Amino acid sequence: MQLDVRLEGFDEPIGQLSSSWATGATAFAYAGDYVVRSDALPLSMALPLGQEAFVDYATRAYFDNLLQERDTARADVIAKYRLANDDIVGILAHLGKDCAGAVSVLPEGSPPTKVPGRLGHDYRPYADDEVAAIVQALYRREPLPQELVDPSPLAGVQSKIAITVLPDGRYAEPIAGAPTTHILKVPQERHERDAMREHAGMKASTAAGFETAPTSLVEIGGIPALLVERFDRRVEEGIVTRVHQEDFCQALGLPARHKYQRPERGANGFNVPAIRNILDRTIDPAGERIKFVHVTLFDILLGNVDGHAKNFALFHLPGGRIRTTPRYDVMPTMLDLRTTDEFAYYLGSAKTLKELDQAALDQFMIDLGFASAAGRKRVVGAALAEIIEVLNREIEAVEYDDKNFADLIGSNIRTLCANLGLPAPILSRGRDTFVR
Repeated sequence: MQLDVRLEGFDEPIGQLSSSWATGATAFAYAGDYVVRSDALPLSMALPLGQEAFVDYATRAYFDNLLQERDTARADVIAKYRLANDDIVGILAHLGKDCAGAVSVLPEGSPPTKVPGRLGHDYRPYADDEVAAIVQALYRREPLPQELVDPSPLAGVQSKIAITVLPDGRYAEPIAGAPTTHILKVPQERHERDAMREHAGMKASTAAGFETAPTSLVEIGGIPALLVERFDRRVEEGIVTRVHQEDFCQALGLPARHKYQRPERGANGFNVPAIRNILDRTIDPAGERIKFVHVTLFDILLGNVDGHAKNFALFHLPGGRIRTTPRYDVMPTMLDLRTTDEFAYYLGSAKTLKELDQAALDQFMIDLGFASAAGRKRVVGAALAEIIEVLNREIEAVEYDDKNFADLIGSNIRTLCANLGLPAPILSRGRDTFVR
């Protein structure tokens, strides 16, 4: 079986994905006339431009990551066509037109299914009752109403759906392969604070100086939801286009199940030295490494320990340039007592905040490429001062509506300061202890 791989912005397929009937092995090769183009973009850091075909492991890791985890559509296709769960090419033959991002995978000779969208022509506005039905279904974790076509490969991962927000504020669905512009996240029943908490986390991320996807809180049918502007879209003069990006799982050639560093399960590919290798290939290696120190400390103190490899991403830009994308999915996951407090990637020997002492933090900096002891001390000191100042203000912002969130931030700051022999600021010292 052979499929065309397309990338929005290019008229012809950029390569072919194939599988062997005899062995089931997959392979990917760029089209010869594509790799010689001056504007050619690689699919992935793990699949650099070239004439040689990529063998099974590298191919499978990238394309499997295009399919959503725990997606009901994937399960339905596997059951209907009696496919093996690891038959990535067979599954993409049915689902590849809707896979994530600017990439699509289609039967040979098929016309493109992902094209730019004109806001005045290529979108159908939802009626108010349709939007309410979508939100109700997501809130209750029920299938979407049958008459509504889900334009998004997001459904089935969390309670969220991709939509378009028109210039007049109405919600709409794309037609004829046009891109969506936003993600609407709806908390599950009994977790209605999640929308507000993620909104607060994203706002705090912006306040800390990180480029972060804009969010807004909306209420539909009495249900609070979070509207997130897509960072992988460009809207210019009423035209919406997709921007090619990949997550760190894809960049590292890792299967999605290895998105956390968990050596005891054989998952050790997403680690700080590997992250450094990614950042060193961006257009600003030194700046990206310093930013990553700030991001790591911010997430830990906010209570977001879900910074796994699919929650970091890269833009591929013309000329082989790479840079990190805006932040997204910034959520204080430690507020959910059912989740782990184990870091997504380890800092030296530290797997949790309680274990994060000066030695572990220093090893984290060494692994990230800071060779000078004086430089490590300077960068960490500046990052801690800045992040603690921002999050102290966040304590004041959330304490009225969400005491647990304020207590979590205060407790985390106190813990880290105690581990590092630093004085905790007054606001943090005054918070009740958050107990998991």
